[in-house]
Amino acid sequence: MKRIFFLFALLLLTGTVFAQNTAQPPVQDKKVIPKKKLGPKKDGYIYKETTEADTVVPYSVVNKEDVAFTKRIWREIDLRDRGNSVLASPKVNLLGIIYEALKNGELDMYASDNEDFQTGDPISQKKISDTSSSAVDTAFLGVNPSTNEVNRANNEFFAASYPIIRIKEDWILDIKRGIFEPRIVGIAPVRIDVKTQLDNNGNPVMDPTTNTARADTLKSAVGWFYFDDLREILVKHKIANNGNDNSGINFDDVFIRRLFYSYITKESNAADNRLQDLFLTSKERLIEAEKIKKKWADFEQGLWEY
Repeated sequence: MKRIFFLFALLLLTGTVFAQNTAQPPVQDKKVIPKKKLGPKKDGYIYKETTEADTVVPYSVVNKEDVAFTKRIWREIDLRDRGNSVLASPKVNLLGIIYEALKNGELDMYASDNEDFQTGDPISQKKISDTSSSAVDTAFLGVNPSTNEVNRANNEFFAASYPIIRIKEDWILDIKRGIFEPRIVGIAPVRIDVKTQLDNNGNPVMDPTTNTARADTLKSAVGWFYFDDLREILVKHKIANNGNDNSGINFDDVFIRRLFYSYITKESNAADNRLQDLFLTSKERLIEAEKIKKKWADFEQGLWEY
């Protein structure tokens, strides 16, 4: 009796285990789904990273004893000229680049009357008392007369407010290399302000022919930047090129390779006169500027024998 009961229990247990094994489907290997790669997205195929090519190419070394002749020239770049449009593009603006470097403490600005960079400290770190604005913000951006607040810095503001860039450069004759070439010393953004003429009572002076208030156009340099320091900033920014978005030309190339249009406003002279001090009309000043340019071009040609 015990033997029969044992066999019955064994069969019952075996059947239960078999039923459990046959009730469960076989385990299948799960398909491994790769994770999505997360990271910064690339905006197209234009090469924007800074490379070794985006470093300043130093000038050729010129020894003092090899400089046989120098002439200092002042000239102005009119950013409203179509030939200079790359410097005032709404996408990449020269003035916006300069202001951003000033704001980040990467560049110093000297006062408008300190173009020799010798007297006084840079004004870029000076603060205005009782305000959070720096002297650079007030000088560079200006104050909106209607709100008494510093103007907002954007490329549209810079393009509208700074139509001229002033350049001070030395033309040097290096007899060792046999070359007559320019070396830019400093540049200064020039702001044009329109100021209404007022009489002794503070009222606007009216023009009887047009019945509008008379106004004076004032050109003022906001400050000077030492060009060798500025090159370190300009070389890192590519221009907006109409012909090729990946041309690789940077703002330093524009100045070093003379890819701009300009006109002469002054050459060094004993009386320290500018062309505008000679009581010439606008047209006569341009003609005189061309005469100066031709004079030094002829000087260079006359140095060599063929």
